[in-house]
Amino acid sequence: MFSTAFTLAASLSILSLTSANPLAPRTNLCRPNFQSLAVSAFGYYDDDTERIKEWYATPEEGSHVVLRTAGREALKTGEFILEFSGQPSNTHVIKQVANSQRDLKASVAGDGHFVFARSSDGTQEFSIQCQDCGQDSFIYANYCTITDPKTQLCVTGSSADSGEKLAMRQCDGSSGQLFGFVQVLTDAQVNAVVFE
Repeated sequence: MFSTAFTLAASLSILSLTSANPLAPRTNLCRPNFQSLAVSAFGYYDDDTERIKEWYATPEEGSHVVLRTAGREALKTGEFILEFSGQPSNTHVIKQVANSQRDLKASVAGDGHFVFARSSDGTQEFSIQCQDCGQDSFIYANYCTITDPKTQLCVTGSSADSGEKLAMRQCDGSSGQLFGFVQVLTDAQVNAVVFE
């Protein structure tokens, strides 16, 4: 369970990750639509209430997606693009902004790690379902699970130190399998972020 929550001021009325029990099963899940805009991806709140664990990957073939500790400034830089795959399964493809050709996509490597690759073998589509999706002054999605529709495994991490590689594991509903996404924020929006 998250030890802290990440919210924006009520005047923005977005990014609220506060919930009675974020790990409880939900029947009214949503699928985020970021309209191919750049987003930040995050999870695993630190004990330091001014920091989050954001996703990071270098724009190279085989680059692992790792968690790194970051402050609120990380929300001003969108590193990823979540696009609908166009398939009837309503899955997403995750691309890197820094990869100018947009040919590297999140994939499941042979060792089960979450990496960026050029493969087109179907390991690059993921089901993303969230407990909270919204759009006000920007688009966001909270408490999201990312599942490989072929294996039914979930992208998983933990509250380990920065540099932890994300990997595919049996879905268990733990906080290590919950992520958030937010469209790139302006300076004013970032300054209104409240970590609780």
